[in-house]
Amino acid sequence: MILITLMDVALPYLTKESIDRYIVPPAEPATGHRSLRVDLTDPAAAAIVQRHFPDARIEGAAARIPYDALSGLDPSDLARLRRGDVTGLALLAGLFVVLVILNFLLNFGQSVIMEITGQRIMHDLRLRLFTHIQGLALEFFTRNPVGRLVTRVTSDVQNMYELFTSFISFVFNDLVLLTGIAAVMLMLNWKLALITFAGLPAVALASIGFSRRARGIFRTLRVQVAEINTRFAETIGGMGVIQLFRQEAANFQRFARLNHENYLAGMQQIRVLALFMPLIEALAWRP
Repeated sequence: MILITLMDVALPYLTKESIDRYIVPPAEPATGHRSLRVDLTDPAAAAIVQRHFPDARIEGAAARIPYDALSGLDPSDLARLRRGDVTGLALLAGLFVVLVILNFLLNFGQSVIMEITGQRIMHDLRLRLFTHIQGLALEFFTRNPVGRLVTRVTSDVQNMYELFTSFISFVFNDLVLLTGIAAVMLMLNWKLALITFAGLPAVALASIGFSRRARGIFRTLRVQVAEINTRFAETIGGMGVIQLFRQEAANFQRFARLNHENYLAGMQQIRVLALFMPLIEALAWRP
């Protein structure tokens, strides 16, 4: 994850360096104008400068030519003057491609490692739960319906697997990435970085509010799923008795009520997510 974060930070930094060094360099602090630095040790470049820019500013073995004056040059002369920029840009482009390939390999390796680890955790956890359930007293099984226990061993373990492979890894990765981005931004321009960070408290407050609201909703959803599994297991196990006493309609009504409660809990989850995600996008908006 740390290497992936370094790649994610390095790629935009290479783009920045490509633009500032070889495409459109920043303005000179002294004059406020952009200029092209031409190496006069190259005879062909020196001849072009002498022919077209006799008043160019000389700095040792190099000449400074204003960017505005380059538009009137012949393309071949311009290519000769900017040969160093083209070479440097090609090197950065090659390095960019190498980092993209390395980033792909690192992401592939991380995904495989996390999935294998998550599968092993889920495998061992289910075995331990099964062994534990087999050792419980009969009183425990009279208090807990079969469907609820099945839910704990199956879907709840699956949720633990998703928590490990998706949530925890992404949170850790994003925290490391955020730290790296913040460090680079502060290094480049700390004043602009602090202005950018001004929106983080609002994002943090929105996230805390969402977590508090969503925690209860997700807990309700898990309870509802367990109740549905319990009702279904009891229905299958007691189908003979239900049909003998002609209780299909009444049993259907009870199941329909549980299913509707699960639907309402799911709609609450959707409403919270529908509010939270656009809010985060709005806070992240920038002109």
